[in-house]
Amino acid sequence: MIAIVAVIATLAVAFVLFHPRLIASPRWRALSTPLASIIGSGFLVTVPILRDLSGSWATILMAGLLVVAYCIGSAIRHNILHVEPLLHNGNAVRSIVSLEWISHAALAFAYFVSVAYYLVLFATFLLKPFGISDVFVIKSVVTVCLALIGAIGFFRGFGAEEKLEIYAVSLKMALIGGLVAALAAHAVLQFADGTLSSVPGHFELSNVPVLLGLLIVVQGFETSRFLGNAYSPELRAGTMKQAQILAALIYIAFFLVTTPLFGVNTHGDGVAAIVDMLTPVAAILPIMIIIGALASQSSAAIADTLGAGGLVRDVFGKKIKVGHAYLLTAVIAGLVTWETDVYALITLASRCFAFYYTMQCLVAAISAIRLKKPLPAGAFFLLAIMCALIVLFGATVEGG
Repeated sequence: MIAIVAVIATLAVAFVLFHPRLIASPRWRALSTPLASIIGSGFLVTVPILRDLSGSWATILMAGLLVVAYCIGSAIRHNILHVEPLLHNGNAVRSIVSLEWISHAALAFAYFVSVAYYLVLFATFLLKPFGISDVFVIKSVVTVCLALIGAIGFFRGFGAEEKLEIYAVSLKMALIGGLVAALAAHAVLQFADGTLSSVPGHFELSNVPVLLGLLIVVQGFETSRFLGNAYSPELRAGTMKQAQILAALIYIAFFLVTTPLFGVNTHGDGVAAIVDMLTPVAAILPIMIIIGALASQSSAAIADTLGAGGLVRDVFGKKIKVGHAYLLTAVIAGLVTWETDVYALITLASRCFAFYYTMQCLVAAISAIRLKKPLPAGAFFLLAIMCALIVLFGATVEGG
């Protein structure tokens, strides 16, 4: 029965998300990029991490992280609406220009590494069922993926790249819908027969660095900042907000329906742990998890490529075509894949994301002061302090 619910729910969500009218909607297209990045490869691993960290309090902690991320997103939205016009017109004060340049340089590095990282995870999961773990083969698959992404971006431009991402996001969302529906049905059946279980809640102060690090798992909303060549500031700010709210609802729903499974023994970590948790429910769920992980990693890689392309174009003062920026992103991500240890670099990249948020919150605070809005300015400054603490003390959480 659970398997039937999973299949029906997945097909129903897919029918909606793959509808041509929705795919053609500018609002949905603008929303899909931040959504793809927010619900990236870290989506599945947060459940076992927070389960071990806090037991049944996991949903509460996740909700807290999402609220903080939403507040940081408000700073980015402020900058889209109030700072971008000043930058484009050359009217921004020197402090804002400097902070923007520094933050964009850090974010560019983070994007190059994250694109390579997501695709390394994608290749690893893709080859795992075939028993292939050779590093050369994994990197070769990543290179093929980067060549495809770079070529589509170079020859077909933003629209083709975006469409590729939308299809991956739609598949991922359909699978998540099926998983949530199946697990909700399982919880209802357990409640009806009196077998619904739970684990006690707990939390230790020594785990705060891991909790801070988890905030980076729900990053990605900043990609809306770099879609300015295709969408208006108002649409980008609005769809970023909608993407964060939708992603938050999905995260909370997934945590709620997996909480009754927290008592299941798991033998691995990351996606392997969530597979162990879901295997007793229905045989089809682990398969959906693996496909969902592949869709998450690929869509997140494409979303970050879109963000990186727009960012690189901004850094060069819009003097290069966006297609060339996508190709450059693919080439640098390829170099990162072959010439470095991606897993080691992701620690630095995660701190670069937090550093970018710190700078953007400071930019928003300065802008709010100049607009004579003291309360938002104070709030943005406090957010900058929190992001700085993540840079200094946050523990990196890998999406594997």
